[in-house]
Amino acid sequence: MGLGYAISIGDPTILSANLQVVSAGLQITGSTATFVASLATLTMAAAVLSAGALGDLYGMRRMYLVGLSGAIAFSALAAAAPVPAVLIVARAGVGVTLAFLIGLSLAITNAVFPPKKRAGAIAAYFGVGYAVATPMPALGGALAHAIGWRACFFVVPAIAAICLVITWRYVPETTRADRRLDLAGLALFAVALLGLIFGTSRMETGVDAVGLASVGGGLAAGFAFVMLELRTPQPALDMNVFRSGRFNGAVIAGVVFNIVLGGSMVLLAFYLVTIRKESHELFGLLLIPATAMAALGATSAGPAANRFGPRTVLIGGLVTMLAGLVVLRTFSLHTSRPVVFLTTALIVVGGALVTTPQAQIMMSSAPADLGGSISAVKSAVNEGGYSLGPALFALVGINLFLTDSVHDLSRTGLTRAEAREALVTAHGGREAHLVNPDAARLVIDQAPEHAIDAIHTLSVVMAVGPVVAIILALWLCKPTGSDS
Repeated sequence: MGLGYAISIGDPTILSANLQVVSAGLQITGSTATFVASLATLTMAAAVLSAGALGDLYGMRRMYLVGLSGAIAFSALAAAAPVPAVLIVARAGVGVTLAFLIGLSLAITNAVFPPKKRAGAIAAYFGVGYAVATPMPALGGALAHAIGWRACFFVVPAIAAICLVITWRYVPETTRADRRLDLAGLALFAVALLGLIFGTSRMETGVDAVGLASVGGGLAAGFAFVMLELRTPQPALDMNVFRSGRFNGAVIAGVVFNIVLGGSMVLLAFYLVTIRKESHELFGLLLIPATAMAALGATSAGPAANRFGPRTVLIGGLVTMLAGLVVLRTFSLHTSRPVVFLTTALIVVGGALVTTPQAQIMMSSAPADLGGSISAVKSAVNEGGYSLGPALFALVGINLFLTDSVHDLSRTGLTRAEAREALVTAHGGREAHLVNPDAARLVIDQAPEHAIDAIHTLSVVMAVGPVVAIILALWLCKPTGSDS
């Protein structure tokens, strides 16, 4: 099951890391390339609850094997794509199959192991996922440069084939639910998550009408989904699970740590590459040992949860992330690389420590016939938070930067629009028509100092999330007899 989880989180990263090579190979334009890079994530989010519900109805093992087979087939189609349109179809199909992997792998792990062994099994599941997913982008890049751009799509089918054989041979089938498929609920959930993720990703560099409309449509669909599920006799998601304080505490912790994780990775990459003029490869090299440490952290979280209780480990992970944000608050233009690595490791490892108890608490709240749906909710919550983080903090950070720039240069008459245009020009954007080019040059000259100030402010803003999540976890996630 850990291999399936690794595929679901590693596949989008492989394409993102090799997007330039793939785009050059198929002669894809910039806007289309960005769409292709995010397409699998969007379709995965839209299909994840449907995948969980189908697993509950028709057997999770069977649907998981369908997902693995689909991952092999659609990845092969992507590798063979003669034109961009075929690649778009392939990436959309890959996203749907990834929904079966990420939506059912945790549910199968939870269903197969008895309660006393679940914490250790879930911890091993995440440990394998992190360990296998970490080298996947680098392996895809190496294949792409050695053989050609199509070869970066070979990694997922190879792992999926191994996983398919192991699943077919060793994984038992799970109990099937005796219920109808809630098609209307599944459709509303898909629209809600798709609208929220697409809308927030559109607003990473500024608020626009399409982004606002998408977020508004997603929120409306989410409200309609909740109302429908409360009234339908056989809902896709039993809303009674949200009566559990432990479940809600785990959901909130998952949203928070993914927002912080997604946002902080953007900040750290921006700090190293844009401000410090370091290479993209350096940030990747820092992430490899940090993610390896996260794999160890996720694996050790199971025994720790058995000994100290999942709430204690969950709070420990949030505190670890908070420590990373505190270190981020001290960054300057000349912060040493070991300190940058320490910050990265604290945030990534903290997230890994949260993941295992979050899954344990949420899955323990799942009715026997809704394991797939609850696992899908966990995936949707985490995916939504991770997508929201970069958009939220990029939007806030850019506005903080522009405010500082305009304030410092107020005597020159510089406007926010001119400051933004100066940044676009400095980073190779479209041709700018600046009213005050001398003032714009000052914006560019002072950009590193203002960017550092914005990072300091953002680190404080981000720290609010873990603090609130810790307080709510202490309040909502009361220890039970099984925790001791």
